Amino acid sequence: MSTTTQNVPAIARGYPYKARLSVRPIVEGEAQPFPEGCRLLADIALFVGGAAAATLSTEDGTITRIDDNTVELTVPGEATALLTNTTAQLDLVRTDPSPDEWLGLRLQLPVEQPITAARRPS
Repeated sequence: MSTTTQNVPAIARGYPYKARLSVRPIVEGEAQPFPEGCRLLADIALFVGGAAAATLSTEDGTITRIDDNTVELTVPGEATALLTNTTAQLDLVRTDPSPDEWLGLRLQLPVEQPITAARRPS
């Protein structure tokens, strides 16, 4: 399908997180991974097969399509607070085709424990 290799910032436990992912087709002329109007879904979990700490989607705005090859992920601080490992796992599924299409894009994101705890605005 597609390939990507990039550095992303670490998730700071308890803080909101954003990262842009750019993916390009391996084969010239292959379909773009994020066409206009696509609907995407992703669970972020402590480990593969584990319960989701958060579900991200284009429907709720936590996944934003930037262009045919790029999306931005937004994970709320309440969800990152649940990530107690040093890494978090995430993959992407397109939900607009029937049946859903797993994109074969799986990420392992670094998770750090910040020294200063996140505080809620008063």
